[in-house]
Amino acid sequence: MPYSSNFPPNYPFQHLVGRWTNRPLPNGSNNEGGQSNPLSYNVMPLPQNSPQPNQPNYGYILKNFTYYETVQFNDRSAVATPVNAPNRGGNYTQNSFALFYDQQVHFAEGPAVEQIVHEENGAWLYLTTAAQTIGPYSKNGTEPGPVPPQPEDIEIAKQIAVPHGNSILALGSVTHGTGSPVIPDTPPPFAPPGLDSAPFEELLNSADNYQNPQPELTRNPNKALQQAVELIRPNAYIHWRVTTKPLPSGKGIVTNIPFEQRRANVDDYEADYWLLSTDGGETFPFLSYSQSIFMSLTIHDKPGYLFPHVTCNTVTKL
Repeated sequence: MPYSSNFPPNYPFQHLVGRWTNRPLPNGSNNEGGQSNPLSYNVMPLPQNSPQPNQPNYGYILKNFTYYETVQFNDRSAVATPVNAPNRGGNYTQNSFALFYDQQVHFAEGPAVEQIVHEENGAWLYLTTAAQTIGPYSKNGTEPGPVPPQPEDIEIAKQIAVPHGNSILALGSVTHGTGSPVIPDTPPPFAPPGLDSAPFEELLNSADNYQNPQPELTRNPNKALQQAVELIRPNAYIHWRVTTKPLPSGKGIVTNIPFEQRRANVDDYEADYWLLSTDGGETFPFLSYSQSIFMSLTIHDKPGYLFPHVTCNTVTKL
């Protein structure tokens, strides 16, 4: 376990430190999981008032595609791993252990193959409680307490900064398991009531209609993850889930710049991550995730149409 002396007890993110990208997966063929044939998918609706050539005007279009990515989780050479940012509460402290990341995503198919489609950075936080020191510089002992435990349903958080002008803070929890995780199907991401779902169902039929290249994955983006898990054949895993929706002990939040508020406001975010091991939990060299961003789009100048924007991928640690 890298840099184990820097990690607090039960720290769930220590296996993330390093660089991850799409690599051919074990037991696969035809470069499955690699950059030329990634087991990934993106379902992305876009508001569009003007129709494409020879296409009906649905008020929105799709930009669906497979993709490959690189994610760098900070290492000791750049920043201490993890960073602890204590939050004082008066009579006890919440410790926030932060692991920073940078992500860059490329198209794996379509007219813009290999071009960058997305970048973001942020931090994974692991939250614990502890006695609060007395005085500004920890020289006078600690408060007598008591110290309540950190609520288990909000023991982790994900902070996201997206250059479209969106900031997300999602909360959640971590579980450990043996065997292979069950990756659920994704709810079919179709258009909301009042709009035609034809773009989600149509095949790619012309160079001007590069919207839905893989309808089977559009119907269930998580099929890409299910295929990856079948190839990897894990025997242990770490699963964590975060959401901006209300949990028993708290709620996350999303903020957007004014243009996005009017045209493509992000309302909610949720994501599942699975670290996968093939040696019984000694190492976890594979990472699968599925995230859903819920956006209120303005269609034909009418706001409030809620669309899911789904992304999922499996990457390998270098």
